[in-house]
Amino acid sequence: MKRPVLLPVLAVSLSVFTSAADSLRRDFESDAVAAAPAGFEFARTGGGAEGKWIVRIEKGADRNHVLVQESADPTDYRFPVAVLKEGACKDVTLSVRARPLSGQVDQGFGLVWRYQDANNYYITRCNADEDNCTIYHTVKGSRRAFLNQGVKVAKNTWHTLKVEATGNHFVVTYDGKKVLDARDETFKDAGKVGLWTKADSVIEFDDLTVEGR
Repeated sequence: MKRPVLLPVLAVSLSVFTSAADSLRRDFESDAVAAAPAGFEFARTGGGAEGKWIVRIEKGADRNHVLVQESADPTDYRFPVAVLKEGACKDVTLSVRARPLSGQVDQGFGLVWRYQDANNYYITRCNADEDNCTIYHTVKGSRRAFLNQGVKVAKNTWHTLKVEATGNHFVVTYDGKKVLDARDETFKDAGKVGLWTKADSVIEFDDLTVEGR
């Protein structure tokens, strides 16, 4: 089995994720604080304001650089996304650490794959208001869930979300435990990968890893 290759952070920031066999890790330590991270593009599904994706110093004692979606627009059907600009994968393993900080409408964070544009992609997300993990496809801007599992998603706590996408088969792991195992045929072509939030969710992200296959 191919093992993940974690490239040096500086190299990742300056190079591109160019092929399905590439791997990378982004911990944002080389990105300037109070600016958008290098190598990402930003979009929004649904209404409301655009997202605001900014590198900040982690809240708390660790002082790590983290990527924060900090726009608190309360529009319910509003999904800010941040995807890597370069490269496309069909079969891929993604993981990220995320911490829900606030949100009155929602406190949701997720991973996006096979992203074609802001209205067409797969997403798995965890929700700290609903205490669940779900897989969706978003088609022409319409989001539809096809598998859901109740899990405890504590607020102001770091969690790890991972998805393994192989053909039409998707396996989601949350905090080290397999929680979802689903199949879907909606998007069969390679696409970009990235991060997702909902409505007024203010979320910290760190340690995004991507392993194309």
